[in-house]
Amino acid sequence: MASSRHALTSPPLALRHEFVRKALHLSAGVFPVAYAIGASRNTLEMVLAVIGALAILTEGLRRANATVGAAFERIFGSLTRRHERRSITGATWLALSCLVAVVVLSRRAAIAALWCAAIGDPAATIAGRVWTTSAAAKSGARGGKTIMGSLACVAASFVGVWMLAGYPPATAVVIAVAAAAAEAMPTRIDDNVRVTTVAGAIAQLLA
Repeated sequence: MASSRHALTSPPLALRHEFVRKALHLSAGVFPVAYAIGASRNTLEMVLAVIGALAILTEGLRRANATVGAAFERIFGSLTRRHERRSITGATWLALSCLVAVVVLSRRAAIAALWCAAIGDPAATIAGRVWTTSAAAKSGARGGKTIMGSLACVAASFVGVWMLAGYPPATAVVIAVAAAAAEAMPTRIDDNVRVTTVAGAIAQLLA
């Protein structure tokens, strides 16, 4: 009986993997927070450049060396999406997008862009996955974008753009909605790139 109850209350395996994946994604929230509380641009650029370089090196090695590729698959295979096994992973795109945002954008706009990418984007995925795997919404297309996901992205993005980046509430709403629209955009461009670019561009224009 206990095992039956556990099976009924435990999230599906794919959903648990998504939670782990997004927990790692959410850890990137340390960058906008650090920038907001006083970390210098040079420091952030250096840290993100190192992370980006390591990510690119890993991408190359896992394709060029079968041993490295097998090790990568063994450690991270359950957390990667199918297309990422043949292309660049979302984690690499996130690191590179954050680096470009810090280099190109003003401080406030970069904080807004980093927050939307690190927190708003995974909030959309988590909310969308929970919604589409619930008994009340089984008809939704698996992996597709949902209204609940977009609303979660707007809410999560708004909090950081307003309270962390310091934009007025009305402006923060515009940036948050733009981030959610970019996240939901039906295109092959990685969502980390889309969200960082669109949110950063709008934040820079409205700064």
